[in-house]
Amino acid sequence: MGNDNKPCCAAEALRRIRQIPINGVPTGICIFDECIAEVKTQDLKNEPEIRAALIRRIKVYDYIPRSVEDEYARALFEEYHKMSGKL
Repeated sequence: MGNDNKPCCAAEALRRIRQIPINGVPTGICIFDECIAEVKTQDLKNEPEIRAALIRRIKVYDYIPRSVEDEYARALFEEYHKMSGKL
């Protein structure tokens, strides 16, 4: 993600929130689409690498409690594949 894609302020980041289900609960993720797009450019091949990259990118803008990190990784991975047209 280049500097020109970063939000200029918190209000701009809030406008880029997307909800995805985490453990069945709709959860807002900031800059979600941009993070997914950046991970896609890395051309990662296996699920653990993709999950780790997604978590790293999302954590830049969103707090993810350690106790639910695996659930976030699973949900992010599912959304990644939906956006890639693979599920």
